[in-house]
Amino acid sequence: MDNTSWLLSNLFKITFFETLHAKSSNSNPCSPKKSTGRRGGGDASSLSDCPCNAPKCSTNTVCDRGKTGAGVTGSRSENRETEKSSNYLAAGAINPGLLRHLHNAARYRLPQCFEGACVSVKQSSASNWIFGHSLSFSSVSPGGYKVLLSYLDKDKPTDLPYFVMEAAPGGQLSCEFRVGPTQATRATVVAQIANGKFDSFESIVDAYFNSFTASVIAVNREFIAIHYLQAITERLSLGAEVVGRGRAPELTATSAAARWAGEEHSVSATLGSRGLDLCYARVLRPHLTAAAMLEVGFAIRKAVATLAYEWRSDDWTVRASVDSDGLVGATLHRALGGRRAKLACAISALLNHPNDKFRLGFGVTAAIV
Repeated sequence: MDNTSWLLSNLFKITFFETLHAKSSNSNPCSPKKSTGRRGGGDASSLSDCPCNAPKCSTNTVCDRGKTGAGVTGSRSENRETEKSSNYLAAGAINPGLLRHLHNAARYRLPQCFEGACVSVKQSSASNWIFGHSLSFSSVSPGGYKVLLSYLDKDKPTDLPYFVMEAAPGGQLSCEFRVGPTQATRATVVAQIANGKFDSFESIVDAYFNSFTASVIAVNREFIAIHYLQAITERLSLGAEVVGRGRAPELTATSAAARWAGEEHSVSATLGSRGLDLCYARVLRPHLTAAAMLEVGFAIRKAVATLAYEWRSDDWTVRASVDSDGLVGATLHRALGGRRAKLACAISALLNHPNDKFRLGFGVTAAIV
C-alpha cells in the first residue's frame, strides 16, 4: 500500500471523541486503527496491519478502568495508536513504552464490536489537510452526520504536530492537538464541547528516556494521574501509578505494574488498591495470536475472565472473544481495494447470553486518493 493510502486508512481519526481520554457517547464502525510493536516488551506485536483495521465502537473515558475498576488510567482506551519510540531515544536505548499501554499486546486482540451502519468518506487535499464526512445509523446509540478535519504531514505521517477535529450538528465538537516540545517529550491537549457547552479539557504529557517513561494525565479539575515505567532488562519492565483526586482525596489510589515480554509472548499485571489486572498474549502462528485476561475488583468483589484471538492477513483481520459474563463478540475487517478510492468494510456481531440479545453492525470506509 502506498504512503497516501496508509495515511488515510490508519491515521485519520474519524470517531467522535476518539481520543485517549475523551468522553464518548456513540460508536462508529468506520474508524480504522493501527497497532505497532515496540522493543523491550512492546505495546503490541509487529504484525502487518489490514487497511481496514479495527474500528472504535465502545464508550471509553479516562476513568474507565474496566468492568471491575482494576486497570490503570487510560488502559481501556480504544485509541490504538502507539508512539514510535525509536525517534525519541538515543541509539541502543531500551524503552518499555508507556504504562497505559502495558496490556496492549493482549487487549489489541479484543474485537471492538459496534451496532448499526456507518458510511464514511475521506479525501486528502494537495496540502497536509484531510477532509471527510461520516453518516451513521444505530438503534442503541446516537447517530447522524459528522464533518471531519485532520492535519498530518504526508511525507512524515508519524511526526508531530498532529491535529484532528470532528463536529456534528447540535453543537458537538471534539478537538485534539498534539505537539513535541522536545525530541523526547509529547504533549496532547483534548477539548470537547457537547450540546453547545464546554464539556471537558484534558491534557497529557509523556516523556521518553533511555530506559524508562513517565506520564502526567490531568482531566479538568477532577484528578491527576502520574505514571512511571522502567525497563529493568529488554524483557522485564516495572512501573507504578499514583492517582490523586482534588475533590475526593480519600479516593487517591496507587498501583504497581510489571511486564515480562518475549518475541512470541507477553505477561503483564497491575496490582493496587482497586484490584488486579492480569493479561497474557501469545503468538501461536505468524498470523494468529491468542490472549487471556483477568480482572479482579476488590471494592465491588467481582472478577471477569476473557479469552480472545486475532487472525490477520494483509487484506483482512478477524477478532473474537468470550468472557465469563456471557458476552461473545467477533469482528471482520476487510480491505476491498480500488484504484482512486481505497475501500474497506467492517462487520460486527455481539451476543449477550444472559440478556439473550444480539447486535449486528456494518460499516464502509472510502479513502479517496
